[in-house]
Amino acid sequence: MNRPWLFGILLFLCIFKAAAGKAQGRVECFVFIDAAIPAQLALFKHFNREYYSSPTLQQLGSMTFINIGLQPLANTTTVPLINDTTGIWVRKFKPQSLPAMFSMHQGKPVLQALKDTREMRQCLQGQ
Repeated sequence: MNRPWLFGILLFLCIFKAAAGKAQGRVECFVFIDAAIPAQLALFKHFNREYYSSPTLQQLGSMTFINIGLQPLANTTTVPLINDTTGIWVRKFKPQSLPAMFSMHQGKPVLQALKDTREMRQCLQGQ
């Protein structure tokens, strides 16, 4: 009678440990754009389509876009969007040029300029 109970507890602990390990390994990336610039808005929309159609990317990590322009966007997309009209996020991360991406790799912050969505996918993959 005690063996099935012990087996159940061990199984639960193994599943919990695996889930906790995956949650800790998730990558978190922030992309700064100015939605008033058509090329940057197009980059956001293109990545949103890629992220929406790829459950794998969604499981790897989270990508948050931060619109630093004065023209706010509606947050009706798959990728979370923050309209930073007061400049709080800009003061915190200090991007030098736009579009820019901030992420943490091996405990070190990385800030890089972006050219296309390939670099965003690589960030979510931990590269």
